[in-house]
Amino acid sequence: MTSPSHLTLEEHSMTLQRVNMFVESEPFRTASGVINGLIQEELKQLGAEVTPFYKHRLGRADMLMPVATADRARQLQGRPPADLAIFCDQGLWIRPPGPAVAKQSLVVFHGLIGGQNLWLDNPAVNQYCAYSRYMREVLVSLLTMPDMRRRKCLDPQGFYKVSDFAAGLPCVADSKGDERMLGAELPEQIVRSIEAGDVVGHALQPRKPDWYAVLNILVHLNLMSREEGGPRYRLVVDAEDFALIDYSFGHGFPLDMTGPRSLLEALGMTVGDLLIPVRFLSQPALFQFFKLAKFGLSYNVYPEPFGFYPLESVFHGCPVYTNGIGNNRHNVPPEHGVRVIESVDMAFGDPSAFQEVARAIIGDVRSREGVTRDCARGREYVLRHFGREAFSRTWRACLARLEQPLPEPEPFESLRVLRSPIVRQIDAETGRVVSDFERLTLEPRELGMLREAEGQPIGEVLRGLGEADTDLLQGLFSRAVLTLRPRGYDVGL
Repeated sequence: MTSPSHLTLEEHSMTLQRVNMFVESEPFRTASGVINGLIQEELKQLGAEVTPFYKHRLGRADMLMPVATADRARQLQGRPPADLAIFCDQGLWIRPPGPAVAKQSLVVFHGLIGGQNLWLDNPAVNQYCAYSRYMREVLVSLLTMPDMRRRKCLDPQGFYKVSDFAAGLPCVADSKGDERMLGAELPEQIVRSIEAGDVVGHALQPRKPDWYAVLNILVHLNLMSREEGGPRYRLVVDAEDFALIDYSFGHGFPLDMTGPRSLLEALGMTVGDLLIPVRFLSQPALFQFFKLAKFGLSYNVYPEPFGFYPLESVFHGCPVYTNGIGNNRHNVPPEHGVRVIESVDMAFGDPSAFQEVARAIIGDVRSREGVTRDCARGREYVLRHFGREAFSRTWRACLARLEQPLPEPEPFESLRVLRSPIVRQIDAETGRVVSDFERLTLEPRELGMLREAEGQPIGEVLRGLGEADTDLLQGLFSRAVLTLRPRGYDVGL
């Protein structure tokens, strides 16, 4: 069995006359809005009449007293069902899928934050779409969560309902990005800092970074550089994130800054000495900055569904160092500008473990040949895989799948046990698991069961297990350590 995105529109076609779109972000206002805008343009090119509905909260007053939401529901109630309704994950809160809305429903996932109970185990959803293979496989695992006692998956056909398409990046279409994505100009403070000899990097994904990791890396960079008489290392961050960090340093919460504070005091520096806050930058300003920056950090707590910033950074010649959370460990091949540097000790909070990242960055800053070559490879990869043509071809393949009957589910007992796509590392000695869901430590019995189960048909694994061991095995699936896949399924990660 191949992965869902391998079908083409030429193999199966469908006619769409009316399409309703329920999405949170307006076209080209945000990264999610880029995808929403491209989908809308593509549907119109196919001849469909597209009616979009944006924002599940219609203004500040409507958050407390949803008069506008009620009026929108009134308007929707008077419309005949469309041929297709497309929802983003947060757009599901605008109006849930169902036959009164459209004959078929498709959910596009910019993330997994919105409307989880409106898409999980919902027969009204005909297809689930993501724009990375990582998200595709996470969705499959969630939709097919197994029940060991009942010998059944949450949705036995969930293996066949998820497809993926290629995101279209504005930097591929235009070297200056998309002018519809508004933002601030590049602050003069950044340019002055670079001209003064500082090595400047970025951690610009708002509300996503693991600040414990990021600040430990930054402090270690400065400790190592100072020991050798080198330059100061600074980091450009989102202004709201800076305010949170600065407050936490001063008050001790909501973030625990005890470790980074002591190291910073040893350096005789303040938060403002190392961090440069900026407002959301326009694409020309962002791309200009990426050309000036020497490194990017994507040590995040948020499992990245796709990763616009890392790819745009590499595209403009700035390497990115990451713990590999979410799609960050899959978005480009190795030696293409995104370096995954993570150990179990880092993930479990050992501050000294982050010295490894600092050493790698300092080495690459001093000798640019390797990262220049890697970023050039990354740029070529982005050009080949994330242009408008690739988006159009793969998105139309997703639409074509709506016309195809779903295969009969494979018998539960023959499904094979695999490590979950959410798992990044497992320490075979200690049982420590680093995952996009949680950090946990497996007991010896669980670790032994995991070793015996991986790669085996679940029926073989369950044979002869008593209730206690069956429940122990269930726990490995319920905590997203293991997952199931049909025979021959192409995971593609």
